[in-house]
Amino acid sequence: MNEVYTITSESGDEYKLQFTTERSGLISNVLLDFLASKDIEVIEVGLARVKGQNVTGHHVLAQIEDCLANIMQRHQNVILSFFCDFIHFVPSNKKIPVQEYRSRLFSAMFNRYMTQHHLHDFCNHVVEVEGVSEPFFFHVIYRKEHECYADMIAEGHQNDFGKPD
Repeated sequence: MNEVYTITSESGDEYKLQFTTERSGLISNVLLDFLASKDIEVIEVGLARVKGQNVTGHHVLAQIEDCLANIMQRHQNVILSFFCDFIHFVPSNKKIPVQEYRSRLFSAMFNRYMTQHHLHDFCNHVVEVEGVSEPFFFHVIYRKEHECYADMIAEGHQNDFGKPD
């Protein structure tokens, strides 16, 4: 699976939201093979600003939320894995690392969407991995029935991030 969405803000900024089952190395092949044997599909989520430098508005965030929910609703045995990168600077008045800011924003988006749409079966597991100079953040989005598999992915991120497969 490889789905890419382009989201354009009212000010003309463009974002690329990608969902892929292609193996990037962020999750070990052994774990992905095991999950596949249990009929669990792991989709990595990528989000990048490709044009513009304006503050990301609520309209764009709502479109991202809708895309995430759409994937989860179309695929019953899916778990999403999202790595909060730090490649592009995010303007913020907070004195926290870019990854942590993105992680908090993502969690707030997720929680707001779940509440607004009365969705109680989906969970967001935040995984913080201590890096050399700052922490890294992953999000594992899953249905409650897949919690044991989501925990395996979270544990893999915690134990294996930055190590060869």
